[in-house]
Amino acid sequence: MYNERKYRSAGSISELNYPVSPVSRKKRTMKRRIFRKTAVLALSAAIFGGIAGGSFYGVNTLLGGSSLAEPSEQQMVQGSEVSFSQMDYMPDTSCQSLDVTEIAAQGLTSVVSVTNISVQEVKNYFGQFGRNGRGPVQLQETTSCGSGVIIYENDSYLYMVTNYHVVEGAATLSVTFVDDQTYEAELCGYDESMDIALLRVAVDKMSSDTLSQISAVTVGNSDELVVGEQVVAIGNALGYGQSVTTGIVSALDRSISTSSGNSTYIQTDAAINPGNSGGALLNMSGELVGINTAKVSSTDVEGMGYAIPVSQIMDFIESLMN
Repeated sequence: MYNERKYRSAGSISELNYPVSPVSRKKRTMKRRIFRKTAVLALSAAIFGGIAGGSFYGVNTLLGGSSLAEPSEQQMVQGSEVSFSQMDYMPDTSCQSLDVTEIAAQGLTSVVSVTNISVQEVKNYFGQFGRNGRGPVQLQETTSCGSGVIIYENDSYLYMVTNYHVVEGAATLSVTFVDDQTYEAELCGYDESMDIALLRVAVDKMSSDTLSQISAVTVGNSDELVVGEQVVAIGNALGYGQSVTTGIVSALDRSISTSSGNSTYIQTDAAINPGNSGGALLNMSGELVGINTAKVSSTDVEGMGYAIPVSQIMDFIESLMN
């Protein structure tokens, strides 16, 4: 038993003073040693951190000539800022590509179905034979379908570009818009060698409901196309109505021979079928870059369609509108 000493002063329990036993002295000695070791380790860590920071600052200053407050060009690319020297490698977010569904919704308002009603001479092999063993010739009305693209509109007319072979020999021409309304169209002019024709419809003959649902296409620059770029084709495939296909630019400046001569085309693997002629080939910004015109049809060939580059025909189209 140890005798309790008197209070030094009136205070809390922490101020009570008891005689210290040998065991207590040993515990206090061990605590002091642990505290000293901890303090030494903390001080060593602080000294080492200071030396390392100073070394990094010195090396960074010697090699990069910039302080820690001013990150180098490489550091800026990894952070929130981009240096001018790295701009060529960063994506251009000002012209973001659209989704195919967005392009389709937008492009369908600019594409029309073209119906060509013509009169052709047809031989009747089941009637009475005429001279030279031939049957009598009869006139027969035939209907063919294609596509067109609304290229321009003003207060008087709506202008549509299509292929010449879509309107060739027409007795009457009509166009059907995205709202399934059909109107008679007038042929403004054409160039057979380019396989391009221009149609127009008088605005005052169209309903306000149709006019509210259609729009002129945005014309792009086909000279800026690159091989492998995704494209979307819209047209009146097989005369069933507007349809959408997608693919890539397979080749540029592809020279092929047609009935109108040799021309250069955009080659694409987007499905182009009869009735797509005269339709739109759009880039992923929804801009018109080509007029779909032909495909290679063979059991040995797949995915070879062709479009007339829009940059080759705009001067001619403008001259016809003027």
